[in-house]
Amino acid sequence: MKIRKTGLALASGLLGCAVLPALAQQGGTGMRAVFGISQELEAGDNLALDFPEEGSTVLSTTTLSFDFLAETRTQQLSFGIDGKIREGRIPSGSDLQTGFVEPALRFAYSREAANARLTASANYRETDVSFFLPLSDFIDDTGVIVLPEDFEDLRGAGTREAYDAKIGFETGLNAPLGFTFDAGVNGISYSDTGTTSLTDIRRTNIGLGTRLRFSEVTTGEITYSQRTYEADDAVNTERDTNNLEFALTRDISEAATLTAGIGYSEIEERENDVVVLRENGLTGRLTYSRDLPNGTIGASYTATRDQNGLRDTLRMNRALDLPTGNLSFNIGTTRKEGGDPKLIGGVNWQNALPTGSIRLGLQRNVAVNAEDEERIVTTLDLGYTYEINALSSIRFNAAYGMTEQTATGQDTRRTDITLGYVYALTEDWNLNTGVAYRVRDEDTAGKSDSASVYVTIGRSFTLFQ
Repeated sequence: MKIRKTGLALASGLLGCAVLPALAQQGGTGMRAVFGISQELEAGDNLALDFPEEGSTVLSTTTLSFDFLAETRTQQLSFGIDGKIREGRIPSGSDLQTGFVEPALRFAYSREAANARLTASANYRETDVSFFLPLSDFIDDTGVIVLPEDFEDLRGAGTREAYDAKIGFETGLNAPLGFTFDAGVNGISYSDTGTTSLTDIRRTNIGLGTRLRFSEVTTGEITYSQRTYEADDAVNTERDTNNLEFALTRDISEAATLTAGIGYSEIEERENDVVVLRENGLTGRLTYSRDLPNGTIGASYTATRDQNGLRDTLRMNRALDLPTGNLSFNIGTTRKEGGDPKLIGGVNWQNALPTGSIRLGLQRNVAVNAEDEERIVTTLDLGYTYEINALSSIRFNAAYGMTEQTATGQDTRRTDITLGYVYALTEDWNLNTGVAYRVRDEDTAGKSDSASVYVTIGRSFTLFQ
């Protein structure tokens, strides 16, 4: 079984061709195109975090980017492309690649009518397996670090390609009866690795739903979803997960909402086309949320099922609107069938200061790795900015990520610390310089670290708007 990405490229191209004429035919709010360029010089030891450690490296990296945005009253289209030109003095035997590296593509489209909504997106990114991206590259829109699913295996030579595409359609937004449809594909592939520890994987999903509003305060929904997992490993692992659920949501007051759902899941796993596992049983969820004058409060219970059995998760959460920022936190416990309870939770705090800002993101949750096995993930992101004056500032960032394999008990830890100085040279050009220290510590491979200094100058050009 060889996993291919041809369908992703074809779907993205066809969707883009269909969308552009539609936007061109409508009057709207306009278009904008931005070109960006930056030049970075970096010098340090063991930049690839190899074990045993490699020697010193001096790199020159030019980053080029282009982003386009078009908007009308009912539609929005955006796409972008970027890449890097990397050259320098590299230690003998290093797996670091030079030349044109790390190309990336992104595409998003949305359209909303009076009673329907359509969304679509696609992303592609290529990176070196051996050149570790900073943990800050994995911060999502909520300010939380989301570690890549192959975080534990990223070492050695080769190229890593990550891609995803999804589409969703919803109708009956303001009607008593509505329907939903969503589908997606995502995966990771590797080339020139010289190792069997990195295997190509692909996940697909498709979902259908029917929503019925029984009254102004009560809504019912029936959903069916199918997820597949494929790995290009030695036994050609394939796994299908089918889930059917009925959920009921009721506004129990003007400020409080209660949702209850019950479902049934079936999982089948195959190796070399031979069924090796079947798992099935009930699933469910119960959530409560309430709006408060200064935020929200809520609680939830979920019972989910995968190839290793049932998992129960109980969680409470609170969000606060502060005078100069916001604070949200949650705490709970999760337990795998036949296992011990584990503490989960998180804190997300952002606050504006008289001379800068501070942020804190801490999370401990259950996620899956590239082998589709569960793991406990702990991440920390701390940032502080001190504004010296209108033109310059000092920035400190510390990030930490750890994965605990629930099956083997082995841990992988990563720490990034950066201290930088930012200065606006002109209205358009910015200078960013600083020092960085990174550590990777694995129970299986050992510990390696890297110290570096960097200087970056860059700007963006608005081509038209």
